[in-house]
Amino acid sequence: MESQVKLPPFVRFVVHSLMAVVLLAMVALPLSADTITVKSDASNTGTSVGADPYGHVSLSNSATDSVLFSGNISGLTFTPVGTVSTGSWAAAPFGAPIGTIQVQVPPQPGLGALGNSGLVETTFVLPTGYSGASLSGVANVDDWGYVFLNGNLISDPNNPILSTSNSSFGTSDAAYFLTGLNTLVISDINEYGGPSGVAFYANINYSTSGNPDNNHGSNATPEPSSMIMLATGLVGLVGAIRRKLA
Repeated sequence: MESQVKLPPFVRFVVHSLMAVVLLAMVALPLSADTITVKSDASNTGTSVGADPYGHVSLSNSATDSVLFSGNISGLTFTPVGTVSTGSWAAAPFGAPIGTIQVQVPPQPGLGALGNSGLVETTFVLPTGYSGASLSGVANVDDWGYVFLNGNLISDPNNPILSTSNSSFGTSDAAYFLTGLNTLVISDINEYGGPSGVAFYANINYSTSGNPDNNHGSNATPEPSSMIMLATGLVGLVGAIRRKLA
């Protein structure tokens, strides 16, 4: 009968530890986790509902002003936002990624001129087969406003976002997300005169089936198939060491 050869204690410890890490990772990790980041910059578009000489907007249910409180963008025309600061207090919020700037509701007003009330828009794409989507962000709006995802309010309805509030917004409601193009809109209600301005950022997290073609985010994690291959390799390594020491 062939006698069994025991591995040295240190080798057994290393192999067992590595296998434990792999098995824990296989249980804990989703198939593939991705993050998309959007922010206020020159790629945003916007649309104006105008402003009266005092910068006030009507709080009635008129077709012009209701878009600021509903997020309904149907029938509106969006053009590139202004990117030259006009003195608005809406600075990039805390924790904003590099490249986040204050943007203006188009058309870009002159320096120090009365800013328009309106909407600022950005978009992102979720791949086919995504799951578990969530969005979280922070914004400043001069004078105040709300955030909408695909027409759904995702900021506090009782506490509008202000120019220096660094207000958080977000959602994990699956009904608010779409396969393909998604639209994030920030309303800017310039109620008290002076320049308007919007500054924001948001992270969208989601999982996919692990298809490499679906991994469009910036932080993809290893797939379980890779973990299985690694575990199989470790088992083979143990066998090879045993044979070498036999």
